[in-house]
Amino acid sequence: MEDFRRLLDSSANGWLIHDVKSKSILWANRTACEKFRYTVQELCALKAHHMSAQDPGFRRATGTAWLQAAVVYGRDRRLWKYADRDGTEFMTDATATLVKLRSPESRPGPDTADDLADQPAPDEVILVEFRVLDHTSSLPDSSRWMEYSLDRLMWHTSSGLLLMDNDNRVVDVSPFAAKLMGSSVPDMLDRTLDEIADIDSPLDDAALTAEMEKVDGSASIRMKVSSTFGEFRWLFGFLENVIVDGNCIRVLTVRDISTKVRWEERNAYQEQNLQYLSRKNAMGDMAMILAHDLGQPIAAATNYLDGVRRRLGRATEQAPGVVYGLEQATVQLDRVADIVSAVKKYVRRIESVTTVVDLNATVRESLYFVKLRAADKAVTVSEQLSEEMLTVVGDSVLIGQVIINICINAIDEAALPTSGAPRIEISTERTGDTASVTVRDFGRGMTPIPADMLAAGAFSSKDDGSGIGLVISEHIMQRHGGTIIFDPATPCGTAVRINIPLSDRTR
Repeated sequence: MEDFRRLLDSSANGWLIHDVKSKSILWANRTACEKFRYTVQELCALKAHHMSAQDPGFRRATGTAWLQAAVVYGRDRRLWKYADRDGTEFMTDATATLVKLRSPESRPGPDTADDLADQPAPDEVILVEFRVLDHTSSLPDSSRWMEYSLDRLMWHTSSGLLLMDNDNRVVDVSPFAAKLMGSSVPDMLDRTLDEIADIDSPLDDAALTAEMEKVDGSASIRMKVSSTFGEFRWLFGFLENVIVDGNCIRVLTVRDISTKVRWEERNAYQEQNLQYLSRKNAMGDMAMILAHDLGQPIAAATNYLDGVRRRLGRATEQAPGVVYGLEQATVQLDRVADIVSAVKKYVRRIESVTTVVDLNATVRESLYFVKLRAADKAVTVSEQLSEEMLTVVGDSVLIGQVIINICINAIDEAALPTSGAPRIEISTERTGDTASVTVRDFGRGMTPIPADMLAAGAFSSKDDGSGIGLVISEHIMQRHGGTIIFDPATPCGTAVRINIPLSDRTR
């Protein structure tokens, strides 16, 4: 050990050994003592500001960040300006390196009384080696300095450092950390962290506060920041306490995890999409079962009603309401039978029977069922149908179901207490070679969603809605060569427009 100390004392460079946590000096070689004009004992008792230049660029917080960078990255090199006993400042080319001491013999321990005999040797220390730069070598320009600079550049392209006080106010920040957070160093100083970024866990959270009140407290956080161009970036931060000169400074190491977060979001979307497809396939199976099994009971119910009407005979003349009720029940069962038949063909992917259909007539037929639902919800239905016949080629039952589905959604929205008015409006018109049906409500409206997301079940304002009804409607319209467009209405509500190509007869 004595030979090792003699070797260090003969070095032309100064050597300072700092404690990892407190950053205080544990030992210095002869060159360092001569340059600072202090003994080893005096250097160990000094605070950082006693031996650093008064230039703002070399303040204590910056020096702490430099030494902490060595702890985080293993090594950090920079120009550093020190001051000796008389206040004379001198510039150095200094390198701070984290050294893990593997055995007691390799640790900087005291061999004589003038060293730190009462202090136990630490497990790891920060070794600072500095070379004094005179007027002939004010700036290092060797290839070795370039190598170290490139190393530091590599380190700082992955992580940045922020120093904060106990109130989570930024004391100092590395340029790369400021770049990561979409800001500049001056703009970040003296601001709290939650003023700069959106943090997943509030810094005043009880659990996080309790952890950071510990001397060796640390915590992991996620932050969302935006740049001056409005782009968002996700950062991972590791917050830890560092004791310097008896004061606690919080050091936040940040790195960009935007790619990871986007991957997590894509993975979550894929899982959600798989669940949606599973529900859709299950609904297809259910539709097939229902279409197959409902045919017989519907036919039986129709026969029973017809038998009841025949058995009543002349008695029905005295009870016209009974006759009306039986006829309406028969109409409903016929409608159900048509729907089941159309669903069966749709699920089996068998082309529906397509004919030339009067769209206005289909709308009027659909309004019968729509107004029944509206009456139950105390919603008014107004209609304004085109005087021109609008003929399209398709399945009247399926087109009618699309109209009914969209109208029912509009009625449910219009019936809410927050609705602007408990009414819906239905209109038809011709635009070029296209026939259109527009259903408008005066409800809450919808958050803008890309059109290609509607067919993926992305929109449903109902608490128990799955968006499946819209998906089926979209697919039916696609089979008819048409589209469904969702637009916000003025001053409130939503306007849903169904577009279907006109037949050659109308054109």
